[in-house]
Amino acid sequence: MFVSLYNFVDEVRSQFNFNNPKINDTTLRDGEQTPGVVFTMEEKIEIARLLDEIGVQQIEAGTPALSPHEEEAVRAIAKEGLNASIMGWARAVKNDIDAVIRTDADAIAISIATSDIHLQYKLRKTREEVLEMATSSVEYAKEHGLYVSLNAEDASRTDFPFLKEFSIKGREAGADRIRICDTLGVLIPMSCRYLVKKIIDEAKVSVEIHTHNDYSLAVANALAAIEVGAEWVSTTVNGIGERAGNSSLEAVIMSLLKLYNLDLPFKISKIYELSRYVEKVSGLPVSKNTPIVGEHMFTHESGIHVDGVLKFPYTYESFLPDEIGASRKIVIGKHSGKHAVWDKLRELGIEVSKEELHKIVAKVKEIAIRRKSALTDEELKQIAEEVLNDRENDS
Repeated sequence: MFVSLYNFVDEVRSQFNFNNPKINDTTLRDGEQTPGVVFTMEEKIEIARLLDEIGVQQIEAGTPALSPHEEEAVRAIAKEGLNASIMGWARAVKNDIDAVIRTDADAIAISIATSDIHLQYKLRKTREEVLEMATSSVEYAKEHGLYVSLNAEDASRTDFPFLKEFSIKGREAGADRIRICDTLGVLIPMSCRYLVKKIIDEAKVSVEIHTHNDYSLAVANALAAIEVGAEWVSTTVNGIGERAGNSSLEAVIMSLLKLYNLDLPFKISKIYELSRYVEKVSGLPVSKNTPIVGEHMFTHESGIHVDGVLKFPYTYESFLPDEIGASRKIVIGKHSGKHAVWDKLRELGIEVSKEELHKIVAKVKEIAIRRKSALTDEELKQIAEEVLNDRENDS
């Protein structure tokens, strides 16, 4: 392992209580709720197949009650015979649950808000009415043989006594787990740990953590919940989702495998392919500096860094790009040193002397500074040819 040794000291590890964490990926439901994103049925099926190849344990395939097209898409995914459990999302109303039942999905997420602000201004219902809707919906879904996740929407802004009561009554009605939703992404890792642990300890329920990225803490909060026993974590590919998005599948998986060194059944070689496919069909570009799958994750320009990576990759990479199906890229520009330029020239089949190399490096820096950009391979070849031609002319 080439991550921090402090991740594994006893004083740190003794605070963890892992509960064989599993992933519920909601790219096809919450991810598609990103403004402007629409997946075709074929695209949904392909995303589901790739998620299944990676080893995602449960796929939230959509909201069947949304439209006949959505219902048919969830049904088609359920018929694929994937290893993953297929879940449909529903409000706590009979018609929504019936739509999930018709798809032959084996699991359902029944969602209802629990915070006072949602009850007063959105649902316009009392706590008693919400509890009745939740428990009757769970009971109805269980009667039809479905695995049930009961979702507490806006749980992170719900007072604990009511959230605990909601969780207990959900469990007693037959819910297999409670989804704690940080709907607005307003938890911090310490409070997320506190809330999840308290719900597990006092309500005696299995917990799924569902985080949003409004303050760039979605992954940190998801991992904090896992540390104290959350059995399930909700993710989306590339972290897509409403507003600032959700916790990203790739960051959660790689953190669990690398930073925590957990033995989990994920096949990470398809992560980059899945990321790029979702980027393509969603129309949402992956930022170059996105963790794990961004173009710059394995792109090096600085002379010191390139020299280190060429000698031993782990000097500036904690895992190798080919592990996730990506590749390393050495960029030639303002910060490039002689080792990087020398290696790139050899890659291009060009041999130069040390004196010629110094001239080429100087020209590279001059052009990069003037243009405020890196150079392409063709431009580097052109510079090298000019320097080599000068040698021939001098002779």
